[in-house]
Amino acid sequence: MKKVIVGFAVMLALAVSSLVYAQQSVSGQWTMTVQGMSLQLVLSQNGEKISGTLESPHGVISLTGNFSKGKLTISGASAEPHVVQVAGSANVIADGSLSGSLSVEQMEMSFTAVRATGK
Repeated sequence: MKKVIVGFAVMLALAVSSLVYAQQSVSGQWTMTVQGMSLQLVLSQNGEKISGTLESPHGVISLTGNFSKGKLTISGASAEPHVVQVAGSANVIADGSLSGSLSVEQMEMSFTAVRATGK
């Protein structure tokens, strides 16, 4: 009987976590904090595919990526003449914010992002 209860609890936990991941979306405007800077991140989601922009000190960076099972991956580059490569990954944490790392020209930085409030 104990094995049945434990098995049921595990199946229930897996079902709930799958539902949570299926309902999450990262679409929208975010305020990203990295290295004491506040940057604007805008993401669009189509299934697991991500596109968006990051307003940075290097100009607007176009992003593409993936969002699956609570994990976001993004990459992109700024426009000419001084191209800056960006790549990052983050997890959605319990409060709905993002926490992850960003690589800019081979420099690794931690970041957090929260949904932007209405303007």
